[in-house]
Amino acid sequence: MQQTNPLRVLMLGWEYPPIVAGGLGMACYGLTKALSQYVHITLILPRKEIVMPTPSHVDIIGLNTIGLAPEATPTNPICYEEITQEVYYAAAPDDLNPYPVSIGYTEIVQPEALPFTDFSQVRALYNTPEPYGANIMEKVATYTEIVTQLAADKQFDVIHAHDWITYPAAMQIHEATGKPLFLHVHSLETDRIGTQAKYEYGLNAVYDIERQAMHKATLIFPVSNYTKQCAMAHYDVPTDKFRVVYNGIDAHTFPTRSGNNHSTKEKTVLFLGRITYQKGPVFMAETAMKVLQKYQNVRFVVAGIGDKLDELKQITETCGIADRFVFTGFLPKEKVAEVLAETDVYFMPSVSEPFGLSALEAVQAGIPSVLSRQSGVAEVLPHTLQADYSDTDRFANYIYALLNYGALRMELSRASAADANQLSWKRAAYNVLRAYAEVLS
Repeated sequence: MQQTNPLRVLMLGWEYPPIVAGGLGMACYGLTKALSQYVHITLILPRKEIVMPTPSHVDIIGLNTIGLAPEATPTNPICYEEITQEVYYAAAPDDLNPYPVSIGYTEIVQPEALPFTDFSQVRALYNTPEPYGANIMEKVATYTEIVTQLAADKQFDVIHAHDWITYPAAMQIHEATGKPLFLHVHSLETDRIGTQAKYEYGLNAVYDIERQAMHKATLIFPVSNYTKQCAMAHYDVPTDKFRVVYNGIDAHTFPTRSGNNHSTKEKTVLFLGRITYQKGPVFMAETAMKVLQKYQNVRFVVAGIGDKLDELKQITETCGIADRFVFTGFLPKEKVAEVLAETDVYFMPSVSEPFGLSALEAVQAGIPSVLSRQSGVAEVLPHTLQADYSDTDRFANYIYALLNYGALRMELSRASAADANQLSWKRAAYNVLRAYAEVLS
């Protein structure tokens, strides 16, 4: 029986382990690893590390090696039609907040090809530990120009792009080749800065890119029904373009917490993630204050950094609860495991959370969780306690109950861990492959 050649996927990504600033990097890796069992993937990233997890049937190209590695050097540069002539630049915080782009002034971009005779400046642009930063739009524009030219030398059947930073390149390749374009939506500008983004059409570069890309895409993979509904409501994308693909989780990502062994010591409530508007830090502080009015033997651990960190610290000082907070800063994976092992309740009060991979990791580790209903992960974890992000009274009551009632804590821990174990990257890959086949057939 003759064996058919595997499908060839040109995948455009921005984060990938060990370069991880949020859930995007781990999601890209998890899906790539699962898909690679069935297809051949060429993954183009801004930066490739010497030590990087590379599954079989995956070729990783880093723009930081352009001019040094043959596979990362275009041989026949060609000019692609400019998608837009305006790019918006603005100052951005120097932290690990993905997509730190705000409204700024416009600058006309001339449709000239980059000078590919000297690649050293390109390598320097991406050979930094910060994948985003204040010059994010320069990185995106350069990524777009180089990746579209690299694509001219590659053989592929479909284009699969992760989040807005890769969408301009994906759109240009789609227009030049006619290959199907699949967009993976891990987050939206309306999540990051609020729904006012949709009223800034023509002024907010990120929103404009997302809107244009979703309307041009063949199919769209939102990471939850919540994200699908947001895209339909705020970007006017028809429902038939969407195929929801929930994130997965590897078995035993973190060790399972050892039951009810914290009955006499100080309890811990954990917030894990970027400290930005999107994550609801103000509602976290308000909830903590209400919990502490009824129960003092608890400490709130905030693991992460972001542009709202100083504001959150100031709020805890003003409210007189700073001594009940611990701010750890950004934690590598091994430190996250240590913190989870000492956590009694996981708390995610996000204003708008497309998915929430850290919540999935927490419940898999046996930690009962209190989640915002405005999140994708709430759809797949029915045995968590959920409330609207601003309902701090309900949040406080839920946290108090989990801290004080061991039977409730144990039952919800067991049930939600079982829910998490139903999710896998293999299942996510299956849904992606089914969408590929739907289009290609």
